[in-house]
Amino acid sequence: MKIYELKIILKLNKDLLLKDYISFISENINYIFYNSIILRAIHEKKGFKPYVVGSIYPVATKLKKYQKDRVYTLTLRTIAKNIADELQEASRKATNLDFDILYIKTNELKIGHIDSLYTITPAVLTITNDDKKIRYWTIEDDLLLLQKRIRDNLEKKYKEFFKKSVKAPEDMINFLSIENQKPIVFDYKGGKIFANKFKIGFNSDEISQKLAKLSFGVGLLEKNSLGFGMVVRGKG
Repeated sequence: MKIYELKIILKLNKDLLLKDYISFISENINYIFYNSIILRAIHEKKGFKPYVVGSIYPVATKLKKYQKDRVYTLTLRTIAKNIADELQEASRKATNLDFDILYIKTNELKIGHIDSLYTITPAVLTITNDDKKIRYWTIEDDLLLLQKRIRDNLEKKYKEFFKKSVKAPEDMINFLSIENQKPIVFDYKGGKIFANKFKIGFNSDEISQKLAKLSFGVGLLEKNSLGFGMVVRGKG
């Protein structure tokens, strides 16, 4: 399994409120993808995406907004070399974006043993209530359910992308901590998305390590193409 990372160095053409970031990412990534027949087909296909979109860095935590004419970095990752190549080419062709692309850097990530990872962008999980209504998992909900859904999600992604089933051990995740005191809320299409940041420890067996590595390339849990669930190696 190979993981490719693109860093798009950009200059914003307008101010961007942090709460509007997801809508911003969705609109501009759509513009980029529609410059490639391959990317457009992948984007429009229902189901898991073989890529994950990160956040604009540095994060606008104090002002709660990204500023016009400032230079930022947008990170995307994928497990497919052709998608990395298409992304680079489509980004150069894209017009009508809310930012100017200054340059693009692409490299293959070298990932060894993973003790733990951290969601550098918040992760999203939807759950179904007893009344069949769908809502977002929050810190008041069941941690064991969260662990199971992380494991199940990565197993399904592995099967989708590699056409091979794997079964992780029940203790694939050996610790999980929630890094936020309350849900991180984003506006999107007239509604709200509730997300959380996690630190997750992984078992050292082969399957657990494969799935942990996969999360680097395609993201953790749901809505990865919208800028959720990008991970980095945990510290400490």
